[in-house]
Amino acid sequence: MSFQVPTYSEYMKATAWAKFKYKYSIVVMILCWICLLFLIYYTYTNGEALASNPLVYGAEKMEVECYCHKIGNSVMDRVEFHFNSSGLWKGTG
Repeated sequence: MSFQVPTYSEYMKATAWAKFKYKYSIVVMILCWICLLFLIYYTYTNGEALASNPLVYGAEKMEVECYCHKIGNSVMDRVEFHFNSSGLWKGTG
């Protein structure tokens, strides 16, 4: 099955939505490819930050000091996060 360009009479009989899709589909396709290339570039340049802890990455971006301390040895123990000498804790259990 191959694409056949519509004739003028077929184009004139088409609905407004079909005319819009026919006119602007290439523009939408180009914008999608640009977005995809941007996402690939962003992932490539920030791959280490994306793979790291998001809390630490955000603290580095906001230029605050972040210290993470795990209290205890098991997986279900408490984790404390300290930002600029103020404490914030999150229980993992």
